Amino acid sequence: MDWEGKRICALGLGRFGGQLAAIEYLARAGADILVTDSGDPASLRDSLDRLADYPQVRVQFRPQVEDDVQDCDAVLVSPAILPRHPCVQAAIAQKIPLLTEVGLFLEACPARVIAISGTVGKSTTGAMLTHILRAGGLGVHFGGNIGSSLLLKLAEIHNEDFVVLELSSFQLHYLQAQSPRFIAAALTNLSPHHLEWHVSFENYRDAKAGLFAAQTRNDAAILPREVSGREWPGEATRIYFSQVHFPEVPEHWPEHDCRNAAAALSIADWLGVDVAASRRALHSYRGLPHRLQRLPNSLQRIVINDSKATSPMATQAALQSLTGPGWLVLGGAKSADDTDELLQSIVRCPHLRGVACMGPAGETLIEDLHELSPQLQLGEAETLGEAWDWCWRHSADGDTLLLSPGFPSFNEFMHYEARGDCWEQLLRETEDEHRQA
Repeated sequence: MDWEGKRICALGLGRFGGQLAAIEYLARAGADILVTDSGDPASLRDSLDRLADYPQVRVQFRPQVEDDVQDCDAVLVSPAILPRHPCVQAAIAQKIPLLTEVGLFLEACPARVIAISGTVGKSTTGAMLTHILRAGGLGVHFGGNIGSSLLLKLAEIHNEDFVVLELSSFQLHYLQAQSPRFIAAALTNLSPHHLEWHVSFENYRDAKAGLFAAQTRNDAAILPREVSGREWPGEATRIYFSQVHFPEVPEHWPEHDCRNAAAALSIADWLGVDVAASRRALHSYRGLPHRLQRLPNSLQRIVINDSKATSPMATQAALQSLTGPGWLVLGGAKSADDTDELLQSIVRCPHLRGVACMGPAGETLIEDLHELSPQLQLGEAETLGEAWDWCWRHSADGDTLLLSPGFPSFNEFMHYEARGDCWEQLLRETEDEHRQA
């Protein structure tokens, strides 16, 4: 579409990722853009600096109001904006198109697109698939919800390439009207999540179903075996995966990574990648930061950064990776996720010695854990630093300190990456203290 002279209202500026890239993309295309954001200008200084070269972009720091979308040609929506936001509802009522970063990318992308979503595991599955395809000599670009936008890199993407997109349920919700087609789409798993955003599990599932809605008989829908009895839209060939189908993964991998590998291998197999080459490639896969990332250190402790675990289901998977005495840092900002299964997993985990419950979510969790397991050592912390100190004081040589919060980071940090970086910084500061002692 020709955006020259078009009037765009952008709801939210953002500190990283796609929204800022979408604003730049539209500005470069000649659009006149009003950005409204209710955040703190000081915390968005880097974003403002990136927009300084675009005089047609105006940024106003205040709550968004319905008048902002009046007389606009389109509204650019950050995935963090709720569908029931008054400005979104006003745009829909006035039949003003809603734009998103990923939607703009899909409209312009010349390559074949593979989409991956799910409650947990989508980043790792996408990274594994990208690694497999690159090892096979194919041109691959990995982006989406992973944090790096491909929108400003379209010139580097060619017809014969593959694009692997990790898509969140928020992104998929706003893509429903666009109904994009993916040559392969994978659902890693499905359980209730982000219900404060989607309101109901049915809405959440409907957003995930958008992966498959526009697929044809020439495409592939890759699904976990446990959802095989459910109806999904689209005409694609159904391929059901489970980890038992692909046992030749590295022996030390935890169960959830074996499942992620099974999903990635299923896609690669459907694309015609040599099966033996795919398995060899997995043995050189090194994982993503903030996803059960083992941090090297000199403290005689195993320190794990799993800050990306922002759902109870992700923390349950992390607990399964413990092979010796462990101390869990749990909590953060409150969410509407059901914690019953997580609490039971904590109580049943044979290696868990104690839990540091932090933030607003931790205040509730520590009460529940006291009732369920009086013998489990529990600590209450307002900040991640306090949680680290508690785990350090109670742990011994050879123990594991596991940051796998199970909740969003927004009570203390802008995003999970900042939380994970802080965890590593706390580790390094403790190392320095011990070297100086």
